[in-house]
Amino acid sequence: MAEDGTPDGRPVLGTLLDPAGDTQARELSFALAREAGTPVRLLAPQRAPDAQTAPVPATSADGPPVQFTCTESAGGAGRSPADAVAEEAAEVDADVVVLERPASESSGVGIRRGTTDRIVANSPTDTVLANGTGELDDLASILVPVTGGPNTELTVRVARALAEHENAWIELFTVVPADADAAQRSEGAEHLAEARRYLGDFEEFDTWLYEADDPTAAIAEQSAYYDAIVIGAPTKSRLERVLFGSMPDSVDERVDIPVVMAASK
Repeated sequence: MAEDGTPDGRPVLGTLLDPAGDTQARELSFALAREAGTPVRLLAPQRAPDAQTAPVPATSADGPPVQFTCTESAGGAGRSPADAVAEEAAEVDADVVVLERPASESSGVGIRRGTTDRIVANSPTDTVLANGTGELDDLASILVPVTGGPNTELTVRVARALAEHENAWIELFTVVPADADAAQRSEGAEHLAEARRYLGDFEEFDTWLYEADDPTAAIAEQSAYYDAIVIGAPTKSRLERVLFGSMPDSVDERVDIPVVMAASK
């Protein structure tokens, strides 16, 4: 905290590709900032400023301090949105970059990188990407599939921030084969235990060791009973995702609720 009692520290950089919309990016940015006690900086990388680019301070009555800034459009300044976000994140030492996939981009991964893919790939820090489906307000329950990968800590942090922001329940969920042996069940239980540790003193949660031969289908099936999914981003290379797919991409394509992917650097 600063001397005047306002949050300080590394800001959450909320990237608004559609400044008039992008409600998921806003909700996530405020939730993460409130959870960490840090300010929010909202960036519109595709909106040309009326004059010189300058942060405009604003403060929410019940949330973290907010700054809004915009950059020259890619054509006007010779920079892509991905470059603009990366430069801003480095300049302000952002803790995490938050963004929302626009309706013009499809779910999954295509042959050519979309704007959001480029921003995630170029970001010098952690990224949190919302899929743009539905809303992230008034959540009652959040499904959090965990597999023990490198994105687990950030995934659980995002889920906890959203849950605290919306007074929601968290379900930590991992899938083991229907005929899992003792070693496989033990590994699944450890994935849940690891995720549970990252929740800290958060108490509104449950854990579920689910038996199914197709993890993607299991998550998609269970999504009908939850308001949102928070999941670790794919860890495969882009080529592997194009050729063979990935579980997070497939989940995103198969459900009709908000999906948030967390990627650690």
